[in-house]
Amino acid sequence: MATEQIFVNACVVTMNDALPSAQAFAVRGDRFAAVGSNQELQGWADRESRVVDLGGRTVVPGFIESHSHPSLYALTLLQADCRTPPCRTVVEVKERVKAMAGTLGVGRWVRGWGYDDTLIAERRHLNRADLDDAAPANPVLVSHVSGHLAYANSLALAIAGIGSGTPQPAGGEIQRDERGVPTGLLKEHAAQELVLEHIPPYSTPELKGVLGRTMSVYHQAGITSSHDAAVGYFREGRQVFQAYGELEEEGRLELRIYLNVVEELYRDLQDRGTDTRFGSGRLRLGCVKLFQDGSIQALTAALEEPYQNAPGRRGDLVHPQDALDELVERYHSRGIQVAIHANGDRAIESTLQALERAQRLHPRDDARHLIIHCQLASRDQIRRMKRLGVIPSFFVNHVYYWGDRHVALFLGPERAARIDPLGAAVQEELIFTLHSDLPVTPVDPLFSMHCAVNRRTRGGMVLGPEERISPVEALRAYTVHGAYCSFEENAKGSIEVGKAADFVVVSENPLRVPPERIREIRVLRTVLGGRTVYEACHED
Repeated sequence: MATEQIFVNACVVTMNDALPSAQAFAVRGDRFAAVGSNQELQGWADRESRVVDLGGRTVVPGFIESHSHPSLYALTLLQADCRTPPCRTVVEVKERVKAMAGTLGVGRWVRGWGYDDTLIAERRHLNRADLDDAAPANPVLVSHVSGHLAYANSLALAIAGIGSGTPQPAGGEIQRDERGVPTGLLKEHAAQELVLEHIPPYSTPELKGVLGRTMSVYHQAGITSSHDAAVGYFREGRQVFQAYGELEEEGRLELRIYLNVVEELYRDLQDRGTDTRFGSGRLRLGCVKLFQDGSIQALTAALEEPYQNAPGRRGDLVHPQDALDELVERYHSRGIQVAIHANGDRAIESTLQALERAQRLHPRDDARHLIIHCQLASRDQIRRMKRLGVIPSFFVNHVYYWGDRHVALFLGPERAARIDPLGAAVQEELIFTLHSDLPVTPVDPLFSMHCAVNRRTRGGMVLGPEERISPVEALRAYTVHGAYCSFEENAKGSIEVGKAADFVVVSENPLRVPPERIREIRVLRTVLGGRTVYEACHED
């Protein structure tokens, strides 16, 4: 049988401990068929083979984004961009909302995303009056950059029936002024849901169109696999399932997707007989997604000690301990993987208690439950994760994007220095992954690896130097460990015979360049299942 493609003259970082480096490899169909030296691969070539000379460039396995939101990011492409930048002031945010309202027409729901109260010039949250002024004839909902807050105008609040007498939802908060009138700020999903349930979902054709654009963004970053990490969070879960399914049937799903589904939707799927870990090599149903706190920068993460800039606040747990215990036991006892969002140390403690209880009641050898973000994990908590086989997925981009504000505003120097304790995780030999949390921060594995290795904030401070890790550990988190956390370590994650031929050609070797230059490495080519899905205009 002819080998379809042979790649030679490369610096291949295989991430396979049995053969860490190579010069050449062969791809037959969508699998690696051989890996070795140029000389060893000469025997594979015949007149039907396509030989690709990579000219000494570096090849690494396709990057696996273990926690991002491709479908949520796709939805943002249909919404007003309220980030800073491009918006510098509240007035500029209002202009974007107004423009979107004008495009949609009177009465249509206006959605916006990415507002950051700590970067905008006024350093404050939006309120209903801001959004009333921008779009008085449209209901409006703008999401905070964290996803844990949202802002509604008067018309949106009226449609949702939210007023002075509305009870506070469990696990969320409707902010009210001194007169008891809702300000428009909705904290956490439980409060946002009161408005979201009234917004018509986007159509499947709309989603398919923007998912196509989203996959291109991932390809340019060298990503061949991603968890879609909160399907159903904004109530478009069924449309997302349908859009992915149709793209797969049409042969246009050019990203391997591992669906993490919010608990309410997952429960419905399970009650109708759908099980976990099913599907194809491109689309699989994975974890049930739970939340146990919010975001540090939204002051909703659950901390053991109060926030530095809000001495009376420690954030809240989404679920009382007995309720979380019950949820985790329900899924753990049925053999289902659980991914729990926990940023603060108090939320991580609550999560570990629930996981330890479930394992004690229903022992499982290889559950691979995930703790998402895991910002303020202590050394003791890391040791307990190791004993349990729990995998933390660290949001290391926090160091760059929020590190300075964690020091000055939210946490203070001591706690800020220990966010994303990767060094401790390596010392305890704990398997972990790294992620971007797109659309919260841009999806860019090389940048995330740079953050993990250097831990330098936007302002230039090295934050917690003892928690820096080596480039190979960072690359492992985005390849073999990414595959492990979805039970796919035998199918992908390394350049190895029999595995999926997912790989990336990059401009320099991330294991050899000076650590401070990792972020400068460029993706030149992304290959998914043996087929090039992205190629830079100039491979120099």
